[in-house]
Formats: sequence, structure tokens, C-alpha cells
Amino acid sequence: MLKRNNLLVASAAVVATSLVSLPAQAGVKLKDEKSGIVVDLGGRLQVQTLFNDDDFIQNNDTEFKVRRARFRLGIAPHPWWKMFLQTDFSNEAGTGSGGDVRLIDANITFKPHNLSQIVGGLHMAPVARQNLTSSGGLMAIDRPGITNYVLTWGLNGRARFNNSTLPGTNSGSVGDVAVRDLGLTLFGSGSASDTLHYKYYLGVADGSTKRQGDDNRFSVRAQLNYGDAEPGYFGLSTYLGKKQTIGVGIGYDTQDSIAAQGGTGGADVDYTFITIDAFADWPVGPGFVTAEAAYSTLDLNDATNPLVATPGEPSTDVNADQSQGDGLYVQAGYLINNWQPWIGYEQWDADAANNAGDWDGFRVGVSYFFKGHNANVKLGYEKISNDTPGEVDIDTILLGAYITY
Repeated sequence: MLKRNNLLVASAAVVATSLVSLPAQAGVKLKDEKSGIVVDLGGRLQVQTLFNDDDFIQNNDTEFKVRRARFRLGIAPHPWWKMFLQTDFSNEAGTGSGGDVRLIDANITFKPHNLSQIVGGLHMAPVARQNLTSSGGLMAIDRPGITNYVLTWGLNGRARFNNSTLPGTNSGSVGDVAVRDLGLTLFGSGSASDTLHYKYYLGVADGSTKRQGDDNRFSVRAQLNYGDAEPGYFGLSTYLGKKQTIGVGIGYDTQDSIAAQGGTGGADVDYTFITIDAFADWPVGPGFVTAEAAYSTLDLNDATNPLVATPGEPSTDVNADQSQGDGLYVQAGYLINNWQPWIGYEQWDADAANNAGDWDGFRVGVSYFFKGHNANVKLGYEKISNDTPGEVDIDTILLGAYITY
């Protein structure tokens, strides 16, 4: 009986590897032999301590934070079908020890073939590489702050290892801050040869819903890899020596009429975001080098004071010209044994006058992996220089513990 149970568990683990497209996870995977249904249960916890020198943001000198606390459930009742649910708890700055648990993912994937997969429901819209990087597999503690200039991520810059919105960069409610979006994505991945691989995304979603209208959000992304493939919907920002790959990608994201310039009777304000990115994870000497870079541009029709008209709420005047602009980030790390020192730089140049909305950031740190992305600790220092209001530097030291299962 014991041998039979071990065989069932081993079989379930093999079958369930395609259940959820998040590579930085383990989880409990079970298969009901009678029905053939595969179930995946897991979670993620990231706790952080931040030491701040940022009177500009008005936080305490030392802050203890639950960055992410997630439970996930995946069910595959048929080889072509799977569902995915994920909750998250987050105590943002100023909320004390409490917080809300909310549903952040709720989607169904129909997968008759690797080249034709349809994801429907609440999920991550396909735009930039970092938008499609698992939060359990980030290298420089968290995503670059310019990742949040994408629609539904806030259309703003972020500081303190992506824990706080930078004042002077916030376009307010022009972009719904929900990160995920509700819609459909056609996704596929394949190989042209043993060393050349590709994947594509075509998405349509609700996008920003702050203004009444029938305009949807449309996203397109394509990616090529040389070496090993990155076949899943999501990827990692470091594979810790498990892959040898070089990838390039391009993304395009757009939605019409997300706001009105100068009031509800003014000209429409449209949104367009374009990005190109490159990634490499390759053996060099006794270890592995990981490098990543991206350039992005955001267009909001040169809007200066769009008014966002939400039914039942007062119109909100926001400074969109401090968001519109372009920026880049680069980051690199070197894995040797279980240690990975890393470094990163990013900047955003807004189109507003007098350098309003301009900022740049520098990060450096080191990670120690007890069990890869499933159990590790990270220590990092970040310096953000923000030109609005005034020229103010924000210094943060962060120590965090990370578990994904």
C-alpha cells in the first residue's frame, strides 16, 4: 500500500507541472486517480524590514512589512482545462498591523495545444517582461519602479523597492491600480529548433474603467529565446543556474479614452505603452551571470490636466504630464554557490516642464538561497533621486525573508 501511495504522489507531481504557469513554486500536488483531476495547493510569504531615510515620504525610520502573503489553488479537471485562484494579503504603509485579504487571480485556461492557449478571467495583462515575471522569482528584491507606468499598475514611479509611490510622478486615478486585469489572452509557445524558441501574447481586457465608454484595452507581446526556452506564461528574473538562455521581447499596450483633457467635454486622452526588453542567464566562470534591461515609453496624448469622470464620484484633476515620458532599467547579478550579489539602475524622464516627474534610482544587494526561490533571504540598498517637488533623495535599506511553496 505504501508503494502504491508513493507512486500516486510521484505521478501527481509529474502531471501537475503544467497546472499553473508559475515556475517559482513547489506546492502540494495531488491527483485523484478515479476522476483524473489534479489539484495544486501552495502559498507565498515575503516579510521585510525597511530602514528609511526619507522625510520626503514621511515614513517611520524603521518599518516592518508583509509585502506579499498568498494562498493559491489550481485545479485541472481535464488535460485541456485548468483553473487558478490566488489570494493576497498586504499591509501598505500606514495601515498598521492589519490588512485586507483579496482575490487577485481568478482565471481559466483552455489549452488544446502549446501554440493555442486561451486564458480568461482575472489575470496579468501581457505587456513588459517584468509584468510577466513571478513575484516569487525576482532578483533585485522587487520589480524596478518604472514597471508601474503600465496601465492598471498606476501610471507612476515607485520607490523603496517598489513599496511606495513617488510623489510628483502620480497620475492619480487615470490608471486603475489593480495590477491584474479582467479579460482574455491568447497565448502560445513553441520552438523553431533545439536552440531557438518563441512565444506570443494577444490580450483584450477591460483596462481602465474610470471613464464611461466601450473602449477596451489591447495588449500584444512577442518574445524570442536562444538556448533554453521560457515556455510558460510567466518567467523569472533569475533562473539560478537552471537555464542557459538569451531572450528579447517587445510589448505594445493601448486603450482609448481613459480620460478627458480639461474636463468631461474636452478631447479624449488615450493611453499607449511600448517596451522592448532583453534578458540573459548564462554560465560565466564558476557561476552564472543574470542580466536584464528594458526601455519603455508612455504616451498620454500630451495631457496636462485630464479629468477622470467616475460615475457617482467627483471628477479628479491629475498631472498626467508628470507620468508621460520614457525610461529604462538595467540589472545584473552573479550566482556563485548559494550567493548572488546584484546591482541595478533605472530612470524615468517625464515630459512635464522643469523636470517635474523625472527620477532615477540605484540598487545594490545580495541574496542567499537556502533552497532556490523557495527559501531565501535578501539584503539591499536603494537610492532614489526625485526632481519633484524639489530635489530629494530617498535612501532605503531592506532586509527580507522569502518563502514560496
